Amino acid sequence: MTTNPQDIDVMLPRMDLQQLAALAPLDPGAVEIYEHTTRTTSVSLGELVHLTGRPEDAVAESVRVLLRLRLLRWAEGEPTRLTAISPDSAELHVLEPAARKVAALQEALAQVRGELSALSELYHDGIVHRLRGESTEIITGPADVRGRIEHLIDRAAREILVARPGGARQEDVPWECPERVEAALARGVRLRVICQHTAQFSLPVVARVERVTALGAEVRTVGDRIEPVLVVDRSTAVVPLRDDPRGAVLVRDPSTVDFMTGTFERLWPQATPFPAKLGRGPAVAASDAVKSDIVRLLIAGEDDKAIARRMGMSVRTCQRHITEIMNRLGARTRVRAGYLLHELGHR
Repeated sequence: MTTNPQDIDVMLPRMDLQQLAALAPLDPGAVEIYEHTTRTTSVSLGELVHLTGRPEDAVAESVRVLLRLRLLRWAEGEPTRLTAISPDSAELHVLEPAARKVAALQEALAQVRGELSALSELYHDGIVHRLRGESTEIITGPADVRGRIEHLIDRAAREILVARPGGARQEDVPWECPERVEAALARGVRLRVICQHTAQFSLPVVARVERVTALGAEVRTVGDRIEPVLVVDRSTAVVPLRDDPRGAVLVRDPSTVDFMTGTFERLWPQATPFPAKLGRGPAVAASDAVKSDIVRLLIAGEDDKAIARRMGMSVRTCQRHITEIMNRLGARTRVRAGYLLHELGHR
């Protein structure tokens, strides 16, 4: 079969990137034909068949590839003969348009990548916000706070930990939900409470402690101020809402709850068991423990208001204790009392 040169597509459409990539690398037959064509002004398809010794169909296909790459063209005035074209010229006509497309694609990719990067930051911030919302919950209003705490105590299965700051002047604390707490103790939930020493001088607090300890609760006291917290089953904690003592924050983040639980556990061995009955002996011991803590704070240079706040007592009560300490030392001024305390070896 004789191939008509006019059957070879002369006006080939511009190739897209995939079509262009499919033509590379050139097969050896196409390279051989291009080499023969460069050695003469023009050459016919039949001559190329003769020169290469390849089948006419194979030669025609190689010519078609070279035409598409603009490495060959039909000779002017001789529509059946082929002329070689410089690779630089072929690059200008074939590769430059493709290069412009690649550059445009790269620019578009860079723009999309930048937008995706910005969206990635939004996504990350959104995830953090969502997780923060899921791990913490703000509750306002004493009724709502009490309701959520009662719900937590009702669902407690293993353990309730409570840190209760303040003394006789602070009665309304989360763990004081008598019916819920007693029901939790009755079903085997362990309750541990840390108060301040000054709580031993509050008759309502003493009565509540006696009631829950009779049901198996453990209550201890410390001198210095502790931060209020309620931890249920080591999975959920309740802390006061900053700048709003009537509100609370529910915390479910495992790392934060573990930190609160660990702090409670480290404080627990240092605390003193709450006396079952506040007779003269325990009352004197509690008073001495309070004065010992006040002495430590006096040596640290704290003023009356700061000491009262940390000890969970009124400023007036704090000043009375300080006066008794000064009388015991025989000091007329706080400066003299501080000097004597250092001399006596108080640290």
